[in-house]
This record gives sequence, structure tokens and C-alpha cells, in this order.
Amino acid sequence: MPAQQWTPLVTALVPTYNGAGFIMRTLESLAAQTWPRLEILVGDDCSTDDTLAVVREFAAGHPNTRILVRDANLGWLRNSNDLMARAEGELMFFAFHDDVVAPTYVEKLVGALRTNNRAVLAFSDMTVYEIDGRVTRHEFDELDGVESAVERGLVMVHRPGDWWVPNRGLFRASAFAEVGGIHPNEQGEYSADWTWLLGLALIGEFVRVPEMLCEKYYKAGSVSKKWPHDGTQLLALRRSGIAEIKRSALSPLQQARLTGHLWRRVYGRRLPGGVKRTFRRLGL
Repeated sequence: MPAQQWTPLVTALVPTYNGAGFIMRTLESLAAQTWPRLEILVGDDCSTDDTLAVVREFAAGHPNTRILVRDANLGWLRNSNDLMARAEGELMFFAFHDDVVAPTYVEKLVGALRTNNRAVLAFSDMTVYEIDGRVTRHEFDELDGVESAVERGLVMVHRPGDWWVPNRGLFRASAFAEVGGIHPNEQGEYSADWTWLLGLALIGEFVRVPEMLCEKYYKAGSVSKKWPHDGTQLLALRRSGIAEIKRSALSPLQQARLTGHLWRRVYGRRLPGGVKRTFRRLGL
């Protein structure tokens, strides 16, 4: 099919837990999308409030909505992986229950992927509303035009300030299958979206749409606000990053180049001299 005629089914993945107070705003932003082929897939993770009732009320008026009701609480990581596995769309994106997307969000991101078959993910800039009332704008341009998998990996390995912005992007279902989903680390779910994005970056390009098409509203109970961000957590995360690189299809030498950067952060020392000399000889 010619690129201009490509109209894939897109699945909005909505993992939620106790989001009754604000999830309707997220769902309404999905219902307002200009993209004609949209599936809304909601995973309620055994909420103890009225989230499920709110979602069911919405679904009654929107037949493109499916609801997965859990028998036990899975946590955001397992809930998200299961949603991806059950999605019917050729493309999908996370619509977290405290996010709101512009009506043209899906349409513009599909357009970005349509013009670049090397890309596995397209994303926009983001406005963030903090708990204390601050409003910040976030743009992640470090991967703009980066075609090399190793160079993309180097960017993501160093976790530049707004590395997390692409996690709201539109990605190919085939990329989920290749990466194998979001992997936990030794500390469980801590910042596992970083290794997820690292894995995606190693298999394909990221395309940025330089428009504010997504809004994030942090709540006091937001998962990332409860993480301690201590040394133990960071160490586990970096080890998980090394494991993600080793799972990739990069050559052993390419993997070694990337893991070398994380090695120093994990173990507090440089690579052995012989390894470094081999890298220099091979132009790595």
C-alpha cells in the first residue's frame, strides 16, 4: 500500500489505578481524536475507587472501547505489558489516566511514521502540570535525525533530562514484539520506561513532531512521584540497561561500546585497558 494510503488501526493503551477523579478527561481527549481508526483499550488494575464505573459509563457511549478487568493488582508495568499484548492496533501509544492529548495527536504522529519507515516511534513535545502548580514545557530533540542505532543508544544510555518524553509516543506493534515489552529491574518497576525506550531506540529511529500535543497532570499518588531515586534504585536501573543492550540485535562489539558507558556508572571504574584499546583500534 502506498504510504499516503496507509491508515493503520491505532490502539490507545490506558493503564489505570484509582483514576476516577480524572480519567474521564483522558478518555474524552481520546474520543475527540481526528484519526478515524482508533481502539481504546483500558486496563483497570483492581481500583478501589469508582474508576471502573467511570470507564464503563464512557464505554457505553463509545463502542471502540474495550475494558480489561484484572483479578489481582498487577502494577503499572505488568498492566502495561498485558495491554500491549492484547492490543489489536498496528500502532499503539500509552494514554496514562492523567494525560490529555490534543485532537490531532494521533493523526500527526501517524503522519510522522508514514513518511519514515525506519522509525519505530513518533512523539510530540509535552506540557507538564506539576503538583505544586508549576507548568513546564518539555522537548526532547537529542535523537532528531539520528539514524545510527549505536548513536541513539549512546544518547539514551546517558539519560538526558527529558528522555522520558517519547514514552507518550506512538510506536509500532512490531517494535513491542521485538523488544519484548517493558522489563522490570532488581528494584521492580523503578524507571523501567527508560530501559523500554532504550530498547526501542536500538531497533529504530524516533521521530519528533515539534508541537505541544500532550499534557501531563501529575497527582500526589503518581507512581513516579513515589520512587525514592536513591543509589540502590539507580544501580539496579543501570544494570537493567546493560541487560537491555545485551538483549538487542546489535553486534557484540556494538553492544560492548554501549555497555562500556554503563559499566563505569554501575561499577565505578573504567573499562579494562585491553578492552579500551580494542575499541580504539576498531574505531568504536
